[in-house]
Amino acid sequence: MPKKPCAKPGAEIEIISMVMQILDWQWEVIDTEKEFNVVNDFGNPQPDGNFSGIMGLLAQDKIDMSGLSMRITPARMEFAHFTFPIRYFQQVYIIKRPAENDFRNFVFAPFTTDMWLLLLATIMGASTMRFACALYWDSRVGSKFNIYTSSVLETFGLMLKQRVQDPTAVSTMLLEGFLIVAMMSIAQYYQTSMNSRLTAPPSSRIPFLHQNQLIELLLDKETYLTYYFNLTLEGSTEKNEYNIKRALAMNPIVVRAREADLIKEIQKGGVFYSTYDIEFLPQAVSVWDKRQGLTVIRDTSGILSYVAFGFSISNRKLCQMFNKALLKILPGIASITLGPGYGTKKQPEDITVQVKKTRLSLKKHLEQLFYIYLIGCGIALAFFIIEKVFFRMRVLKRQKVYQVNRQESDVTPECTFTPLPYH
Repeated sequence: MPKKPCAKPGAEIEIISMVMQILDWQWEVIDTEKEFNVVNDFGNPQPDGNFSGIMGLLAQDKIDMSGLSMRITPARMEFAHFTFPIRYFQQVYIIKRPAENDFRNFVFAPFTTDMWLLLLATIMGASTMRFACALYWDSRVGSKFNIYTSSVLETFGLMLKQRVQDPTAVSTMLLEGFLIVAMMSIAQYYQTSMNSRLTAPPSSRIPFLHQNQLIELLLDKETYLTYYFNLTLEGSTEKNEYNIKRALAMNPIVVRAREADLIKEIQKGGVFYSTYDIEFLPQAVSVWDKRQGLTVIRDTSGILSYVAFGFSISNRKLCQMFNKALLKILPGIASITLGPGYGTKKQPEDITVQVKKTRLSLKKHLEQLFYIYLIGCGIALAFFIIEKVFFRMRVLKRQKVYQVNRQESDVTPECTFTPLPYH
């Protein structure tokens, strides 16, 4: 224990202190960084078969007990004895705070690019069929260009539930019937999607939620992992373990020994991985540090680990005695870890708010539509200028032809002839 009384020595130290008082044991806290140069290392397997960090000290009987709880794994259980689990940890990833989803793009966002191209191809295909029917069955009078343009506009109007010219051929009736049925569903989906985007509450653009999604980003080199040392991310499934090895072979872990350097890497787009107490993360995505702009993602499909105190391999009986005393305070451990002055539950990243009436504004909602309108006006103006130039050229050409014909008529000699004598 500290040399003098401390009001808040730490949640886990308080738990140990209570158990020690029940057992009436004398105990002493050792600073592993000062005595053994061990810091930020609970224990990782080494090439020689031993463990590093705190686990290595327990395996070598250099300390009797770990003052901090550690994950219980089959490999660690061969080198140390563990008490009853006091906390439950799950895989977490810390990233920089993502940008909010932008729902202003509600005109084109409801459909993908492929869907828009498919709709365009549908309009052109249906217009061509209507053009053929109008040309050969209806015998519509006019230029082919005007007839085809009318067919395109009528098809587009039909898709927008507008009144169009009644079909006269059975094939045209079938075409319009199937088109109307299809567009009823598509138009309803489009309107629903637009409404949901206009009334959606603010939300963050989370890059991934589960480990397999993170692995895809690593394989595409859209992000990278960063940690205190070169520790391979533990895969939650055999497939993920294989893909993690593939990803790290081409996208290795960025190692930073200092916490400040790790935060810089996270701000650059790196992903810090670890495990954390699920009591502090009730939501899948939470605010880790608002001041530094960090967000934590709890992988709800990730590995769930038991966390307990470790005893050295030679102190099995001490561990059993500790467990008997620990049972007496085990139900109240959550109130200790979540008590005042210790850890608090992280705030959810996105706090759902009640959606109120949405008033459309030019800047937030109709900006894209306004740009489309300007582009359309620009195209119409360009065609208007082209038509004027083309019309002017035709007028000038006609005037030139008229002047040439007139000049030819002016220089043509008059036809003179000698009348036949009249007898």
